[in-house]
Amino acid sequence: MADVPQRPHPRKGDQRDGSVYSPTPEIITAVQVALITGRPLLLAGPPGCGKSSLASFVARTLDFAYLEFVVTDESSPQDLLWNVDVIARLRDAQLATGDGQVPPLNDYVAPGPLWWALDPVSAARRGGDKNATTGRPCRMPVYLKDYEPQGAGAVLLIDEIDKAESSFCNGLLVPLGSRQFHVTDINEPVENGADRAPESPLVIITTNGERDLPDAFVRRCVVLAVEGPNAERLEEIAKLHFPAIAADASLLERVQLLAHRFTKSAKEHASTAEFLDLVSVMLTLGADADLQQWQLIERLVVEKPSLRRNLFASW
Repeated sequence: MADVPQRPHPRKGDQRDGSVYSPTPEIITAVQVALITGRPLLLAGPPGCGKSSLASFVARTLDFAYLEFVVTDESSPQDLLWNVDVIARLRDAQLATGDGQVPPLNDYVAPGPLWWALDPVSAARRGGDKNATTGRPCRMPVYLKDYEPQGAGAVLLIDEIDKAESSFCNGLLVPLGSRQFHVTDINEPVENGADRAPESPLVIITTNGERDLPDAFVRRCVVLAVEGPNAERLEEIAKLHFPAIAADASLLERVQLLAHRFTKSAKEHASTAEFLDLVSVMLTLGADADLQQWQLIERLVVEKPSLRRNLFASW
């Protein structure tokens, strides 16, 4: 790889740490409504338009903890609440001899992200007795590096909920709607902790529209359709991620031309992530890329003709 320029560059891959985001007025209003009503915010839109990145940005803005759960076709609503490691408990029971005692069931309870979002204090003790001096505590998972929230609240991202069957949504109607649930294995209620902010947790859910969501679930959400950005917004986002653009008239002009090209029709519409990848390559290669090489770069980053279906026709 000796021919690849090794120039320092600030952005690699998808930047989802919440440090850079450009919310539209519609997004700001939708977040405010979700906070006021206590309802989940459901964001619907094409892949790569910034739906998922909003959650970590809002968490940083509110100084709240950030939690996330990425849905797959094998996901269960239970995964968001709690699970019990019955295999480990059975193993410990078999190894216990003489006066050896098996630790209490609480020690094998793994709190899910909704439990952490509602009441991290009870989650840390796995629902055990708050006055007990024994037990195996656990720690909240960390999703944002070098981020220490000070606020008494949490933002929970449930990403790509349309990957799961409708039963996944139906299983979350009560926990998300009432912001509470019962850990039946240890007979422990979980609800918003006494020290938590009243608007916490803010649950942000994303869907790419691959499956229709149940009406009962949608009715319990604040819903916002997030459209692919226009050329002006792509330019604004590029300047946020790459501040050097604003200070270089030549670079700015190239970015503007690129933004207009990839928003003029659905056929050539790049997602935000793909557009930023192109800008990243443009800044790194500079004038080193000739026309033929740049056409290849666009095919590699955006067109992807052998795999992409419908070329964003659903946008």
